[in-house]
Amino acid sequence: MIRLAKDWRNVKEEIEAEIDRIWWDEPEEVTMAKLGIFPSGASVDGQVLGNLYFLMSDTTSMGSHTDTLMNHAFKDSRFTVDHLKFMWRHLTEVLAYLFGNVDPPGCPAPWFNCSKVKKFCDDIIDSFDTIKTKEELQDLLFSWSNYINCLNRWFWLTFPWHYGKSHPLRTEKDAQELLKLSKVGLVK
Repeated sequence: MIRLAKDWRNVKEEIEAEIDRIWWDEPEEVTMAKLGIFPSGASVDGQVLGNLYFLMSDTTSMGSHTDTLMNHAFKDSRFTVDHLKFMWRHLTEVLAYLFGNVDPPGCPAPWFNCSKVKKFCDDIIDSFDTIKTKEELQDLLFSWSNYINCLNRWFWLTFPWHYGKSHPLRTEKDAQELLKLSKVGLVK
């Protein structure tokens, strides 16, 4: 598929507008996920806890983890703007596609409800030809990182942490009690 080149400044502006829109108001893709609504059918044996986990963990990877590495690389004179474009693309693109790719008939809707993640990733890649300096790329990726980190915070906030109540921490005292019970034949 051939996509038209985009100007990086326009891409940045669109990402910034989305950040403003979702900063205080829960994004639709987050609301759908927390309610278990995945029109793509994404699930494991009909449950979506794994989806929620990956939405949380993979936005961390695409956001703060990638941002940390990229910021170190931006400061390193051995990396050119083309090296940095290559690095960012290969750290981000696969996850962004998992979040928002559509591939009918098996995947009739964005896999993890996040079509904007894929769109913005595609737009950034499509704008690479208009980016001539490390500073321009860093400016654009600053907006991307803020967007992904904002989504990440929403996914962290809405994750069903209460499920952890069914998996309490076991102490040495608990283990001793189980051992004691096993010796009287109550536990095998």
